[in-house]
Amino acid sequence: MAKNPSRRTRRATLRFRQPCWTHGPFEGILWACSASPCVPAGCPKPYGETMPDTPTPETSVTSRSTGNPAGAGDSGSTVPPGRSGPPAQPAGPACPVPLRGLGDKLLCAALPFVESLRGYSMQVLRADVLAALTVAVVALPQSMAYAVIAGVHPKYGLYAAIVPVIVAALWGASRYLVAGPTNAIAMLLFATMAETVVNGVPLSALPEETRMAYVFGVAILAGLLQVLMGLARLGELVHFISHSVMVGFTAGAAVLIAVGQLKNLLGVSIGNAPTFVELVLSTLRHLPRTNPWALGTGLFAMAVALGIARVHRRLPAAFLAVAASGVAAWALDLGAHGVKVVGAIPAGLPPFSLPPAPDAQVMRDLFMPALAIALLGVVEALSIAKTLAGARGEQVDGSREFVAQGLANIAAGLFSGIPGSGSFTRSAVNFVAGARTRFAGALSGVITLLAVLLLAPLAAYIPIAALAGILMIIAWGMVDKHGIALALKATRADRTVLLVTFAATLLLDLEKAVFVGVLLSLVLFLRKVSHPLVTRMDTCDSPELQGLPAGPCCPNLAVYSIEGTLFFGAVDELEQRLYEYEDFGHRAVILHLRQVHWVDATGVHAFQQFLRKCQRRGVALVLSGVKPAVRAVFERSGLVPQLGADNMAETLTDALALCYRRYLKGAVCDACKQSNEGRCRREHHAGDSGNADAARGTGVPATLPDARTNAHTNTGRPGGDARTSGDARQ
Repeated sequence: MAKNPSRRTRRATLRFRQPCWTHGPFEGILWACSASPCVPAGCPKPYGETMPDTPTPETSVTSRSTGNPAGAGDSGSTVPPGRSGPPAQPAGPACPVPLRGLGDKLLCAALPFVESLRGYSMQVLRADVLAALTVAVVALPQSMAYAVIAGVHPKYGLYAAIVPVIVAALWGASRYLVAGPTNAIAMLLFATMAETVVNGVPLSALPEETRMAYVFGVAILAGLLQVLMGLARLGELVHFISHSVMVGFTAGAAVLIAVGQLKNLLGVSIGNAPTFVELVLSTLRHLPRTNPWALGTGLFAMAVALGIARVHRRLPAAFLAVAASGVAAWALDLGAHGVKVVGAIPAGLPPFSLPPAPDAQVMRDLFMPALAIALLGVVEALSIAKTLAGARGEQVDGSREFVAQGLANIAAGLFSGIPGSGSFTRSAVNFVAGARTRFAGALSGVITLLAVLLLAPLAAYIPIAALAGILMIIAWGMVDKHGIALALKATRADRTVLLVTFAATLLLDLEKAVFVGVLLSLVLFLRKVSHPLVTRMDTCDSPELQGLPAGPCCPNLAVYSIEGTLFFGAVDELEQRLYEYEDFGHRAVILHLRQVHWVDATGVHAFQQFLRKCQRRGVALVLSGVKPAVRAVFERSGLVPQLGADNMAETLTDALALCYRRYLKGAVCDACKQSNEGRCRREHHAGDSGNADAARGTGVPATLPDARTNAHTNTGRPGGDARTSGDARQ
């Protein structure tokens, strides 16, 4: 259909007896609220307008699907009039229709999930429900296990997999991302409770109600920070956190999880160990007290999970292993043998409560852990979302995902859940299971809620040792073996960041380990970009100048190419390189800035200093290839008036022509000691008096061939080879 078909064309093309299927129960408020709103394929006018009354019984209607991922294989089909049910939804470009007003735009910004409702069909709903069921089966044991990592009752992990998951799915930027408790965030939360002191007592030692009030407060604080970062459009800042930081941190967190769960796997009670080394030593001291029943239960759960995964990867191995362990615990009465179980979980909705305002000093102590949780959470979520979106050729708005994760953590704090982020495991399951829209993630939260309402009493039989065994498998899977190998083989900076972050994760507070890795990667990045590349381009040997009318090497002209970002951290290096090359024996210097994309005030000051030195020694300075943004900075800072606007050339060819015409003629060439005597004067400066006006008019020396088609013979070179112009006009 044409982009803007006439009414007559639309009436002739789209004829039907029945109302358009896409004008279902949702479409009345949706058609203008999508990111690219369109008139549905079967509707000639926007919703609310009258339809053309030219029906024909044989014409069918085809609708479009906006929830179908690219390449998902949905094909269009026609539905004859009189047949019930929505038609299949073919993929295809939407026909753009402008938003009707500011209210529609605000609605789209406030309720992004409205877009996914447009054209939503029963076929898409079935796919989303099946994916949600699969995700929920994985989420149930994972959520309880991650709560165990965080040092809280498993029910708080289940609560975090309900409302926060729904909120993150509805307001997020990815149709596949599933949020909720994660291992890394759980480890940060555990470290926060162990290190934060309230009235001289560690947070982890307080009564559960008081302790959880602080946990919910941390979740809300982390969520607020994430929302603020998203509203400030800081989504792109996560790109400055190197992949090596995440690989090192997750590897260290995996080791901490495995070592921390040994006590539950062995069935021994170990007090709080403030450091990793003390935890290892304390575990070794308690080895003789191992409960064989607990150890056997944990190993049984691990064996079942690994066996099922080996037989069929799509089966919910963790869920089945935990269920089998619960049945074994009930049948063998393992509680009588000292095996701890999860205990009863209240069957009901997650309790809603506003956490009491904590002490100001405690809030200051919790700010840095909350910031670490916020940063780590958005990095996790955005990296997962972009990975899955990239598989479908889609884009993800990082700032919007920041806001979604923040709202999810705020919801976690209000509905008795622990803070979380995007889960790679559950998101990958959602993707592979065939999720079509964001509602698959939201439905997984609803199904988890139903499971809590119906199956909560059965959790009383789940052994803690079984969850510990599952966590051992999860910890092993957290280690990115390929990422570690890549970082170790890539560069020294990657190796350093990886090893330092890994060591900091084991030896320092976890929130400090995150900041150490981020700061180290930023320092190494700044060190890298603070070394601009300054290259001397020889007028006779440089490939950039081949084919230009430079003739033999000109001792009176120097050309330097500068590449990089000229900010305050790079200026010293720039000055050092320029003065290293500059012997001030030239009559003219060209600085080619084609590869300089940004300059700050310190960089401008460096150019001004270099210009003054050139002027004191009678050396002409010419700039070429200056980007418009860089030139604007030069103009605002006063460098252009100091240099002279006529000493700025668009291309290197023009800059060379300018120098030969204005600065390298007459007495300059008479005094030149160049061998090939007279050649430069004959080739470049012959006819200076007679052709000066023509040369000025064209910007190219009068006796030189046009550099764009230059193929003159270089008789000054052995063999007299002809050379054509290449990149010099850039």
